[in-house]
Amino acid sequence: MISRIRRGITVLIATAALLVAVSCSVQVIQPAPDPAEDPAAYTQYFVDQAIAYYKANGLQATVDFYNTMESVQGQWYVFIADENDIMLAHAAVPANVGLHADQILGPGGYPAGTQVAAAATEAGAWTDYTYINPATGAFQSKHTWVLRHDGLVFGSGWYEEGASKADPAAFTQAFVAQAIRLYDAIGREAMFAYYNTLESVDDDWYVFIIDENDNTIVHPTRPELRGSSPKTRVDVRGKAYGEELVTATADGIWVDYYFLNPGTGYEEQKHAWAVKHDGLIFVSGWYVRAEAEDDATYTQSFVHRAIQRYDAQGREAALKYFSSPESVQGPWYVFVLDEDQVTIAHPNPEHIGRTREQRIDSRDYDYGAEFLTATEEGKWVSYVFLDLETNQESLKHTWLIKHDGLFFGSGWYEDLKE
Repeated sequence: MISRIRRGITVLIATAALLVAVSCSVQVIQPAPDPAEDPAAYTQYFVDQAIAYYKANGLQATVDFYNTMESVQGQWYVFIADENDIMLAHAAVPANVGLHADQILGPGGYPAGTQVAAAATEAGAWTDYTYINPATGAFQSKHTWVLRHDGLVFGSGWYEEGASKADPAAFTQAFVAQAIRLYDAIGREAMFAYYNTLESVDDDWYVFIIDENDNTIVHPTRPELRGSSPKTRVDVRGKAYGEELVTATADGIWVDYYFLNPGTGYEEQKHAWAVKHDGLIFVSGWYVRAEAEDDATYTQSFVHRAIQRYDAQGREAALKYFSSPESVQGPWYVFVLDEDQVTIAHPNPEHIGRTREQRIDSRDYDYGAEFLTATEEGKWVSYVFLDLETNQESLKHTWLIKHDGLFFGSGWYEDLKE
């Protein structure tokens, strides 16, 4: 009797142990989220599936599978990189396989791969950037979930149209936001290096950055402005726009002013979006051209930029540049007169050394006397002068500014008959 009871107890214990073991081995399989309704959840699920495949089948089998189109589901594909950020699997863009993350670029050389690799953590992270949509061949905004597992990088994401240049305000804000994301992902030095290149310029849009000391430290189109404070800058209409830029907050502000459009070579109205982040001010914008004011506005801008170059490079280097053919842009060039009104910089060497008394045109107009009255606010003087482009005498409209004891001038020409 006792032995039968003991055997029964033993069977019950064994049965209970088996039930526990079976219950522990059963895995509850969660259904895949609907990618149309919740693309973020589906993306995370898609990456989790890839990691589960890796755990079950090993690295080589995983790499082999995720390099096939069989692994692609609509716009979702998994990319995998090794411990050194070398791409191992990328079914949608096979050319990426074997490349380091730093070599995988978005439009305009944007360091998309560097951003993704830097964002990847063991907990996983979202990172957004612009990249080619293999399904359409167009560059679009990509939302990527990326994480590191066993030192490997697993990632996937989905695409959206993003802001369009047809809506320049929205595109500008998106352009600045992307720069901030890159800064957060790859750090100050690498981010600054990219945005200081002309490759980072996209039509009207480029990013410039003001540091904690109110100095410009990033500017791809005007490198001479780096290291100088925008707080002292005034546009051709006298607006102290730099003082507004440095008041930017984390919420962002719009600042309108006139500035050189590198795409057209003219001074145009710029609509700039400025955002403060991590002590820095990130700015970008687009231009609106004022056709009726091109010549006068551009002339004033040309002189202001000459003064900025003089302040940034010093007297000797600036005067050497203004006396070179490289400084001439169409009818525009800068001439500089010293305190005694002697010409000390001019692209035509025959004009170097001209004195105040020699500034009388062919109609006996003493324009040199007018030059003497120029101030720091600037002055227009019109007179007959030789057009270097046509080698004909024309009516020249000159904008002259007195700065640091010197006189900086430039202008454009009109046919005397007209």
